[in-house]
Amino acid sequence: MPFVFGFLAGALGGLMGVGGGILLVPLLVHALGTRQHEAQGTSLAFVTATALVAAVPYLRQGNLDLWLALYLALGAVPGVLLGAALARRQTARRLRQALGLLMVLTAVKILITAPANAGPPHPWPPPLNILLGAVVGILGGLLGVGGGTILVPILVLAERVPQHVAQGVSLLMILPTGIVGAWTHARHGHVVRALLPSLMAGGALGALLGALLAHRIESGTLSRIFAIFLLLVSVQMIFGRGRDTVADSAELPGGTQR
Repeated sequence: MPFVFGFLAGALGGLMGVGGGILLVPLLVHALGTRQHEAQGTSLAFVTATALVAAVPYLRQGNLDLWLALYLALGAVPGVLLGAALARRQTARRLRQALGLLMVLTAVKILITAPANAGPPHPWPPPLNILLGAVVGILGGLLGVGGGTILVPILVLAERVPQHVAQGVSLLMILPTGIVGAWTHARHGHVVRALLPSLMAGGALGALLGALLAHRIESGTLSRIFAIFLLLVSVQMIFGRGRDTVADSAELPGGTQR
């Protein structure tokens, strides 16, 4: 069963340029009876491996901006630590709901106007992308939402980065933030190591197939599929329990939602 769960989460991650934790964590909690923090920590360890596998097809197809990913990661790593620290001191339900509503509007905009036809790329200067990475990291650490679900729409709509490139960058940025998060959870014994071999084996296969499938889909169509994915995530953010208690606050990007 862990192999199947890993395959499904990995396929989602490879196809959408996210970690797959948004699918894996509920499966671990509700199907296998794993405790929430253990599921989150295990998911973080899982997504670092699957993101690396999924990033390879994006790199081979020339859909991976290494410098952009580096700038974003420079901000995201300290940002996620700050966001997680803030989360330990406060609840963030209303902020989750507000961000969920914003994601709904973003998804609708993508569905109405294909980003592929929005014009030439408009890259931001490195300092702004470092700041963007920090903001994404803080929001992810504070709200338990995945960086990819926040980052990809910003890259596509604001910087006019092609959908495939935005997803490739998102996958690469998962690595440093995921490693930091997995290490933090492992220190507290929140990684179920016995599950990792099967999860990672299934995740690696699923991530590879998902990434290969993504590159067989035209950019505008892929953007609209991502928008539908955003709508599903936003519904969970608006109506789900989320982080209603301070005790539920040990998540990092790539954990419950990435």
